[in-house]
Amino acid sequence: MAGPQEPRTARVFIETGTDAGTALDRLLARSGLLARAIAAAEAAGTARAELPIAIKPNLMAASAGGAADRTDPALVERLVAALAAEGFGTVAVVESGVQGMPPVAEVARAAGYTGSGYRILDLAEERVPFDYGGVLGAGEAGRSWRDAAFRISFGKAKTQWQCVFAGALANLYGCLPDPDKLASYHGTGHEFQECCVLLADRLPVHFGLVDAWVGGDGRGSHAHARRARETGTLLASEDLLALDWVLGEKMGVDPGLSFVLQEALLRWGRVQVVRRGNTTAWLPWDNVRPAKAAAANLLEPALRTGAGRGALRALGPRGRRLAAWTIQ
Repeated sequence: MAGPQEPRTARVFIETGTDAGTALDRLLARSGLLARAIAAAEAAGTARAELPIAIKPNLMAASAGGAADRTDPALVERLVAALAAEGFGTVAVVESGVQGMPPVAEVARAAGYTGSGYRILDLAEERVPFDYGGVLGAGEAGRSWRDAAFRISFGKAKTQWQCVFAGALANLYGCLPDPDKLASYHGTGHEFQECCVLLADRLPVHFGLVDAWVGGDGRGSHAHARRARETGTLLASEDLLALDWVLGEKMGVDPGLSFVLQEALLRWGRVQVVRRGNTTAWLPWDNVRPAKAAAANLLEPALRTGAGRGALRALGPRGRRLAAWTIQ
């Protein structure tokens, strides 16, 4: 009888400094992201200029938004420029619309995305059939995410009231294309963490990045803006589970408390993490209490009803953001 399998090994790169752009340049060189993209083009027998690349930043944050809530557009565009310098010219920055929030294009423009050298696409507007199996079954995917030959999750380091903290894996929630996220990707039989991890399993991400240069801590809810924390840190890995595990360590929280990482461990098993860089936890950093995350999940079923969401919208701007209910 075969014994237990050895955990796979994954490296996580941590980059710090005083300038976010140059830190990203160093991180891309150290982590090998560009080399992986080149290898993907060679393996596909496709010219670099024609290889479809999709980058998923954290954009449609239901809280007030800003440096503490969303991936910095300047970093995303610097990544696009680095890819272009290697000859990659078919790049899309993707996100999916959320019911009750402004359109993706409008949010992207307000956040500072220019669209120069890449397209900004709403996955909700290009839904195509896709059989995920598992809890999602025969559903829909965004065409540009499904068809990408190289997928990058560029998440944000921030606390999150429903899963303790969010990173590169929770960021994939925004690749699920139905705008009514609460109805389609929450609830008994298809909890949000199951949907995120199943999507990552069926449409694998080739590389993950996390923007923690200015992180967001505090209550991390839809109705309350996070506190901006300047950490001067960026992270990268080919393995999103390992990446988010180290992110939790940097926040000073047990990563295993995250419902998303719990689901990832159940599906993919343990990973031996090799850390490259400064592993000291950020101080100060105010985390969400696990009891609060558990309470939020108990509250959620009431908000899946039309009456529940209608009552929240009547409370004004904060209530409307809460009614949108996106774990991004």
